[in-house]
Amino acid sequence: MTFPVRLTPPVKARSGHILLDPKRSYKDLVRVYPDIHRRVIEMNRPFVKESDPLLPEVLLDENLRDLKGNRKPAGYNRQDPFGLRLIFPLSDERRAEFYFTKPARCQEVVQITEQVSTMLRRRGIHHTVEYDRLPLGPPRGLPGLGPGGPPPALLNP
Repeated sequence: MTFPVRLTPPVKARSGHILLDPKRSYKDLVRVYPDIHRRVIEMNRPFVKESDPLLPEVLLDENLRDLKGNRKPAGYNRQDPFGLRLIFPLSDERRAEFYFTKPARCQEVVQITEQVSTMLRRRGIHHTVEYDRLPLGPPRGLPGLGPGGPPPALLNP
């Protein structure tokens, strides 16, 4: 088996993307997904409110059901302000993809992306890893000035 050449990962990243080989599908993640899910839950433990302790297991069951049916799963996208998210984006139907993200660049995103990449390689699931592929949106200006800076009327009195 040959795998793509591995580059040294960055120290910090806002998002870590795993793109499965085009010959692979969501169904190929069924055996390894419970381990991925558990790692995300463990990394989010400090941020989780104990209002529903069964929620992680319910999400795991729903995601596994989707993977077994070769459908895009929901992932782990809770509204924890500092928590790690596992996203399966709406993207090219011919290539399964998922990514980990946090609101700011951090080491945890790189660590879990590399750990999951290692798990996938050990299972023979070909993939590539990329970092910080998320569009950051349009530039924002100062409050009250909008994205383009001051209005032309203020520049030309």
